[in-house]
Amino acid sequence: MFKRLQFQLTLLCSAVTGMLLLILTIVCLVIAEKNQERSRYSSFLSQVSSILTNLEQQDVVSLQWLNQMREKNGCEFVIYDNGLPLFSQCLTSPEEQLGEEIIARAIDTARDDYALDLFFDNGSTLPRHAEFPLAVGKMSCYVSAGVIPKNNGILSVLIFYDLRAAKRAVLSQRLSFAAADFCVLLLLSAFYYLFTGRMLQPIAENNRRQTHFVASASHELRTPLAVILSGAEALEKSEDAEGRRHFGQLIRQEGRRMEKLLSDMLLLAGSDANTPALSPAPCQPDELLLSAYEKYELLAARKQISLSMRLPEDSLSDMFCDGDRILQILFILLDNALFYTPSGGSVTLALDTDRNAALTIFRVIDTGCGIPDDEKPHIFERFYRAERSRTDREHFGLGLCIAKELADAHRGKLLVTDNPGGGTCFSLVLKNNTSAKPTL
Repeated sequence: MFKRLQFQLTLLCSAVTGMLLLILTIVCLVIAEKNQERSRYSSFLSQVSSILTNLEQQDVVSLQWLNQMREKNGCEFVIYDNGLPLFSQCLTSPEEQLGEEIIARAIDTARDDYALDLFFDNGSTLPRHAEFPLAVGKMSCYVSAGVIPKNNGILSVLIFYDLRAAKRAVLSQRLSFAAADFCVLLLLSAFYYLFTGRMLQPIAENNRRQTHFVASASHELRTPLAVILSGAEALEKSEDAEGRRHFGQLIRQEGRRMEKLLSDMLLLAGSDANTPALSPAPCQPDELLLSAYEKYELLAARKQISLSMRLPEDSLSDMFCDGDRILQILFILLDNALFYTPSGGSVTLALDTDRNAALTIFRVIDTGCGIPDDEKPHIFERFYRAERSRTDREHFGLGLCIAKELADAHRGKLLVTDNPGGGTCFSLVLKNNTSAKPTL
């Protein structure tokens, strides 16, 4: 599903980018080609003015001079002396056979459109000329038609500036722009594909986690629900008071388990939705540690586990946090520590400070079975449980995940390391910044 969405987003971005590139390219080409055309025409007019001035001043026109002008200016000439061709010249290659046709068309255009008859002497002593574009077949050019009065008659001139090379340059320029656009679009499409893939990756991961969360929650809810239904059915059929009391107690017990599971799930759902669920206030960290110790002191004694507490010698400053949520984290860590620590073991509650880094560190250290290295990256995942706790019906695999979410909400860290003497050490690292308000 996400691969298809990635492809569709890439296609959409590429199409929009391609359209924008096409519009910008067309605009740039139109502006560039118009500027080039104006530049060519201005250059042609300048050349024509210089050639006509030279022809006006010369009494004799030599073929050598014409060849020099042809090579210098890239022009072709047709000159008539009193209506007779001055030289035998051909404008185009013989196979095109357009020379006479384009000359005739130029003469007719000058006469019909610009009232300039190259072979009519009106007695004026001033030179006359007209410039215009002309296209015949595949040949396109600028033409200057002029009449220069001389002492013995008139000199008629046709100057042709071939535009076919310029058109080939324009075509080459368009193809270059098209190739550049194609390469740019290809590179951008690859970038869009990678970018949309990276952008959709957290969404896909979140969808995977939600699917796993729903499946795991359904599995966890199915067991207590089945026990409640079977207990209710047995309760209806039971006739003695002892049996009814037993099944009633079973239903209440499973109901409390479901209530706890639903409460944990709602807390995680609130975390996913970024729902504010913290009430930060100044708190004494040693008082929080003492409260956690007092709550679990009797439970540890019943399990024959030594529970101790270690506080720093220096006085502690207040922390700005949600004390109830910090206690909830400590309760989760203590609950896990007491569960995995066998009788005769020990659990230590420790509080340390790092004044240089302005950190307060709560530690829960046990001498239990420890956590294998391959399981440490997964212990904070939802519904993840180590092999030993798979059959435990009091742990749903949400405790450490909730503790991690609450630590993150306080902009802190929850770390797990091995206890050098055997067992596990969980460290809750919190900043002492009283101005930083935690959010969830």
